[in-house]
Order: sequence, then structure tokens, then C-alpha cells
Amino acid sequence: MLCSGDTVAVLPSSDSYFISGKILPDEGFSKSMLVLDGIKPDHALEITNALRYNVDFRFLTAGEDFLIEMDHDKNLVRSFSYMPDPVTTHKLTRNEDGYLEYELIELPTEIRYRHITGEIKSTLNQALINADVSPSVSAVVYGILECVVNFRSDSRKGDKFTVFLEERYFNDKKLKGGKVLLASYDGKRTGYKVAYAYTDTDRNSAFNAHYTRKGEALIRAALRLPVDKVHVTSSYGQRIHPVTGKKTFHYGVDYRGATGDPVYSVSKGTVASTGYDAVSGNKITIEHQDNTKTVYYHLSKILVKKGQKVGSRQKIAEIGRTGRVTGPHLHFGVVDNRGKWVNPMNRKMIATPKLEDERYARFLVQMEDIDNLIRDHLTKERMFADYTLIGLSGTDFIYTHDNLR
Repeated sequence: MLCSGDTVAVLPSSDSYFISGKILPDEGFSKSMLVLDGIKPDHALEITNALRYNVDFRFLTAGEDFLIEMDHDKNLVRSFSYMPDPVTTHKLTRNEDGYLEYELIELPTEIRYRHITGEIKSTLNQALINADVSPSVSAVVYGILECVVNFRSDSRKGDKFTVFLEERYFNDKKLKGGKVLLASYDGKRTGYKVAYAYTDTDRNSAFNAHYTRKGEALIRAALRLPVDKVHVTSSYGQRIHPVTGKKTFHYGVDYRGATGDPVYSVSKGTVASTGYDAVSGNKITIEHQDNTKTVYYHLSKILVKKGQKVGSRQKIAEIGRTGRVTGPHLHFGVVDNRGKWVNPMNRKMIATPKLEDERYARFLVQMEDIDNLIRDHLTKERMFADYTLIGLSGTDFIYTHDNLR
């Protein structure tokens, strides 16, 4: 059964129809809107095109609310509101020039911190559930720690973990999600492992991730991201094409960018082809050592030649708007070793194997800030009486709770 929403009664004062809906599981805006009575493909296309450069489509979540205001005849979209949480509204309103104009509305929130410790009795996932960590945050924590701990061979009952979260509250109620500032694991076979969040100067930076104290990326064997800033304007799968308005399958993801922004190879390989066509524009195909291929479309400039060897995260091109597009972006696609298109977002991708220079210097400061936040948080909650400092790792504070010893 689709939880798609219903048409709400006409409001006489505005002579408008308000149609409520929800983001459907594994679907984007277009599909979620088209199941609603009165919403036509051109309505969904106009809304999606007006949103794509302001909303990162990576973060759409099933069950999130949106509201469409139509004119009395249901021919024209007057406004659109997407509410991913109670304090955030992405609003489109038709302006005097006849276009849907974007506005971000954010209500003030309170930041709170939560320090969670636990003991492994069966699995880490179950321990996180027992510690009242939400599924989305648990997935982040598990993804961090599985990169430093081999849970299949090295995890043991009695091992301990710590998570330090930054969470947002509105009207004294916790909003969904949370930012994992630190995750650590202290095991009989693993020893003490810890990872910290790094926040770059740009909130969309590809370098925003979790790293060891030495600045080492946790996913060493992952693909490198093809761009410096990560903002997905169109996901992999069924969609309404932003130019043709037809339902098509999108065999890749589109990354927002400006003409001239760098495009990188995601892994070592050989340039299989370069060229141009009216749909893809300037394009590059790279064949990698595992026989997979990656494609890069709509480029303004190609910097490599057929047969050339390229390295991981080597600059190979610049973002453009060549081919059939509405604006500058990179279309990135992956073909597996069986010759089938796959969703690039299902592949682990990072920006760099190690933070260096200015980024590493900034990371050192941020790690110290997080350690200080933990100390201050425990002090304010008067929890030091129940916690014992059991060791240091560099400048790491390693605590165990008396009840867990």
C-alpha cells in the first residue's frame, strides 16, 4: 500500500487545492508526486527541476512530508513545500515572473550532545539498539567501526564501544538523525580503535567524513569521489527527464557543479574512450583493474586521451553543460564487470585516503575540540563520578563506566 497522501478540501479564501504527499520508499520526488490524484508529469517535472539545485537528493527519506498547492483547476502549481523535519521547509512559490522561486525556511533548534557507552553481548547492531541509537545513526556508527574492526573474526563478548553524538532538539523533542562526532571500540583482540568526524569549510565537501587520529580514511579500498563537492541533483533509477519530460531510467547519478570544476577518476585505470554525442556531450569512459568501467558525461573540457593510464583521483576533465542538459553538472555512471549498469551510490566512495596539509591541521584542532566537548559534557552531567579514566591513546580519553566493568 502506498502512503501517498490525499487531496485536501478546497480553501475558499485562496481558491486553491492543497495536496499532501510523502516520499515513497526508494523513490524520489517525481515518482512520489505522480501517485497523487491531480499531479501530472509536467507538474512533477517543474517542481523537481526547481528543487534539484537546492536540495541534495541523496538524503530523501521515505515518509518525509510534502505539500503541493494547485490552482482551482489543478492546472498550475502555486507552491510546493517539502518538510524533511519539523524545523526545515524547502519552499517553492510562483513569483511575478511566473517561475517557482526557492526559499529555505529553518526554525531555530537546540544542539545537545549524547555520550553513549555499551558492551557487546551479541552484536554491535544489537548493542546500539539497546543503547537507544536510531537505525540511521546506528548504520553510520557500524559503517565507521567496521573499517577499523573485523567483526567476523575479532569481535568478542564484553568488548566495549563509545559513541558521541551531536543531536538537534525542537520544543524539547529530538529531531531524527544526529551527527556522529566520535566512535570508538575497545576490544580484547582489537585493542582501542577510534575515529573522529572531520568537517571541511564547505558543508558539501567530499572530504567531510570520519578519519583515524592520523587522518587516514576509514575506507582505504573505496572508490574516490569524482568531484570535490557532493550534491546529487538526480539519483539512479526511474525519473522524469529534466529536458524531455518523459519517464526514463537514469543510469547514473548527477553531481551539481559549476562549469570548470574539476572531475576526477575514481580509481586507477585506462582511458577506454573519449568523445562527444548530442545526449551525453563531451564524455570519457575509463576501464579499471577489476574490469569495471566508469563514465563521465557533459564535460566542458577533456584532459586525457584514449589509452592513457590514469591514477586514482587524477583530474581528467572539467564539469560542463554539453549535450542534453538543463545546467552544468557531472553525470557519473558505473558498469560492473558483467557489463551491467549499477547504482554508483551503492559503492563506497571517499575523497582521499588521507587528510593532508591544511585539512589535517584543521582536523587536529577539531579532534581536540571533540575531546573537550566530551570532557565538558561528562562534567556537566556529573557523570565523572561513575566513569573511570582507564587509559590514553595519544590525546584520546578512554573511559569505562563502572556498571560495565
